[in-house]
Amino acid sequence: MPFRELAYKDADEMVFGFAKRPLRYGLGLSVGEGKVIPEVKYLLKPGLEQNVDMLVEEYRKVTLSVMERALNLGVNDVQLDTEFIEPMTTNPSWGRAVIRAQKEVLSTYYEEHGIRSALRATIADVRRFSKGLRKGEYFQAVMDSFAAAAESGADLLSIESRGGQEIFSYSLIRNDLAGIVFSLGVLAPRDVRYVWREIVRNAGKAIPAGDTACALANSAMVLADGLVNRKIPHTLAAVIRAMSAVRTLACYEEGARGPGKDCAYENVIIKAITGYPMSMEGKTSAFAHSSLVGNVVAAACDLWSNETIVVDDTFGGKTTAIIFEILSYDAALMNESITSGSSMTLRRLFINSDRYRDPQALILSPDNAFRIASAIVSASSDYERAVLAATEAICILEENLDRLRMPEVERRYLVTLKKFFEEAPEENRLIEESIRKYSGKVSEFNPANYEL
Repeated sequence: MPFRELAYKDADEMVFGFAKRPLRYGLGLSVGEGKVIPEVKYLLKPGLEQNVDMLVEEYRKVTLSVMERALNLGVNDVQLDTEFIEPMTTNPSWGRAVIRAQKEVLSTYYEEHGIRSALRATIADVRRFSKGLRKGEYFQAVMDSFAAAAESGADLLSIESRGGQEIFSYSLIRNDLAGIVFSLGVLAPRDVRYVWREIVRNAGKAIPAGDTACALANSAMVLADGLVNRKIPHTLAAVIRAMSAVRTLACYEEGARGPGKDCAYENVIIKAITGYPMSMEGKTSAFAHSSLVGNVVAAACDLWSNETIVVDDTFGGKTTAIIFEILSYDAALMNESITSGSSMTLRRLFINSDRYRDPQALILSPDNAFRIASAIVSASSDYERAVLAATEAICILEENLDRLRMPEVERRYLVTLKKFFEEAPEENRLIEESIRKYSGKVSEFNPANYEL
């Protein structure tokens, strides 16, 4: 069902630890009911995927490292996110064995020590554009992996779906705004809707949790880079983030219920619309990538997470245990602010410490995310939503030009963006022109993947 109104009356209702539609799942875990929970995610070093028994044992050790650290720190709420590597998706029995082993560890710590926990399984999107996004062995492997993960004990199911990426990547590095809006406003939402209808059908007892724009908006964020090394305009990355909320929202309209996955930085916009709990990542993502939004994204989180960290041994123990400890202290601070009645003060500090650092941070400030969310729900089609989200984001940036740290080249580019979206082509015309243009230039693009 499409969302036609926001879940909140105003942006100040969106506070970390609270969601309009809280969830209870896993081994006694409750999310969005008045506390922030640490969620740790990880990836094994390459090479271990050669042997399923070795793979399972390494994931078991990862789980033990986190749970033992939780026990030693007195942390009673834990969530893990196992991001499947490709062999775990192409061989669903491998994923099944990993999830089962991890859940056995979590159950032991719950039964013996009372540590509440849950396990998210993020299935790798191994689909090949050239082989078809809606059929074939790779699509079936993805869906079989969802079913296997659910059957073996995963509490939450997520994916970082890649629909539209082939056009987006081609267009982003060429500053092709028509291609960018085509990928974000037409292709990606169509793919998300199709994929999530299938995920919901294969979810079993697990909760279909949420998708992310990693292949799209996060690519733009990383290319935008810092204040010195700008590979693409930061104003463009900010507008792309606003538009990306449209494709991520589509999964919730097809049956996803949260908590949204952490690397969807657009989740603050999604929370304003859906009221579902959201996981977010910020400063703790620095092990994987730098960003200019390390604090502001914590303002409305329900789970506090990290971008994928490679499992390794260090002086402080396994990297998974170390990042979990950092996350748990952050969560403890947020939870103490809730208990002491100081949450709005801490929330304000999170926001203000980043708000004017960069256009991307300004867009993710809850009040501005709320405005973008309002624009999105006012529209009827995904394409119209994307154009309105971009237009509202541009408006927000224009209103704050005097306070943003933007060089003159960024200010000029903002004028270019505004002009493009003021004259944005009608959807059917854009589709027709894009099919003609990209069919001959992007070898992986097949309109049939999107029923075009």
